[in-house]
Amino acid sequence: MIVPEVKVCGITRLEDGQNAISLGASFLGFIFFEGSPRCIDPEKARKIWDGLNPTRTHSVAVTVDPDPSFLREISKLGFDFFQLHFPCVVDPDRVSEWTEIVGSENLWLAPKVHPSDSFPEQLLPFADTFLMDAYSEDKFGGTGKVSDWKGFERLKDRFPSKTWVLAGGLSPENLSAALSETSATRIDLNSGIESEPGIKDLSKMEKAFSLLHG
Repeated sequence: MIVPEVKVCGITRLEDGQNAISLGASFLGFIFFEGSPRCIDPEKARKIWDGLNPTRTHSVAVTVDPDPSFLREISKLGFDFFQLHFPCVVDPDRVSEWTEIVGSENLWLAPKVHPSDSFPEQLLPFADTFLMDAYSEDKFGGTGKVSDWKGFERLKDRFPSKTWVLAGGLSPENLSAALSETSATRIDLNSGIESEPGIKDLSKMEKAFSLLHG
């Protein structure tokens, strides 16, 4: 089995970032959406990132349906990638503007797709990376719910030129099953490795990474 790249999302503390990097995280996610219990000020996130001095780990700025002016401001802080959650009814011109600001190679699109709806293929030209999270009526990510693994696998197989990130309630308890069913090459860990929102549990993180590298 190919060991997937891991993004540890919802970082709010320096020590959690240090632990994630020491365990082998490829990406650290910082959430700038005020509706999230893991929300952090972009300037504070940048200070944490500067304090980590990573060599092989990348930073990911995470937010929801940002106004292009806000995206432009946080892009100036020097984060490596930008993960944007949004409802599928968003104006394509808005998505196009996000691409123009940060570049398709740096953009991770995370459309909120209802289980009864098909993936909006018209979004594919705008980004190189797509994150599929569990659907929630009133939330964008961080719900702890498990996503549609079979649907994820179909998308990954159908559009292999894109990078697909599996998110949604991944934890040490279900990680092996998720990888077996999806063959995901990049995963997102958040609520499943926490003691409370925004506080990572080192023992859970260690267990998750040991499963990946065992």
